[in-house]
Amino acid sequence: MHAPRSRHVVSCSPSRTVTGQPRNVRGCVVSVLDIKLERAFDVFDSDRDGRLQKSDVIGLSDRLAESRGYAPDAVDALRNSLADLWDTVFHQMDKNDDGAVDRQEFRAAFRARIVTDQNRIWERIRNMSNAWTELGDRDGDGMLSREEYTDLLHGMFRLPRETFDEAFNQLDLDGDGQLSRDEISSAMKEYYTSENYAARGNQFFGRL
Repeated sequence: MHAPRSRHVVSCSPSRTVTGQPRNVRGCVVSVLDIKLERAFDVFDSDRDGRLQKSDVIGLSDRLAESRGYAPDAVDALRNSLADLWDTVFHQMDKNDDGAVDRQEFRAAFRARIVTDQNRIWERIRNMSNAWTELGDRDGDGMLSREEYTDLLHGMFRLPRETFDEAFNQLDLDGDGQLSRDEISSAMKEYYTSENYAARGNQFFGRL
């Protein structure tokens, strides 16, 4: 079972035909970054109401604490990094100032800010990544095993374990059965910025 495919993929020109690139239901080639941003919206939208609010984003840390049996203060670093991600990145996407970010605002604003403010976005995403990597590293070796990785992301995003098991195979660049912090950070950066449909990081939340 794979992560649910988005029902809101942006349409494109039917005249574009590039072998191997993803297509929508009309057979049109679509931007892989748009597909990934749709998936990212879905995983952050924890109450599945089609609107991102600060409580959705911060709530991911509470999900993880509940799933893994952590004390609430054990996820403080993750909670703080998610709050910072909202305050400095996501909140700025709320163009109509209604206290929430809808799917269209998220996709358009993220694309625009990748061009104009990629370093700021990446710093916040990396801080979040480092915080939950530290939480998931149960044996303290600075690496995530397959089990640690799947437990961590399943607990935080509530997607099927098989989704992350398959992703692990794509992200383990050296095939040693462990993911280093650098491998995870590199994958996340590819996920949120790359237009290359063959990039390994595209699989971070499962097969597109």
